[in-house]
Amino acid sequence: MALANVFEKILEEPADSFNDDSSPDTILSWTSLRNVTLLVEIEQEFGIRFSNAEMTTMRSFGDIRTALEKKGVAVS
Repeated sequence: MALANVFEKILEEPADSFNDDSSPDTILSWTSLRNVTLLVEIEQEFGIRFSNAEMTTMRSFGDIRTALEKKGVAVS
């Protein structure tokens, strides 16, 4: 599953509406509760774990994509 599809599933917005600048400031459905759900879903989908420090610094789609790439996950 592509990263944007995980965002679509959790935030209930079209996958093509997400770009590297997408964040809670630009996506109204991206609440703090959904952020936790989003990160847990991403961990499960891609078989990785984020540290607490990583979770607190990821503030946008681009940040999450970069964090996944650093873990060796090819993100589409």
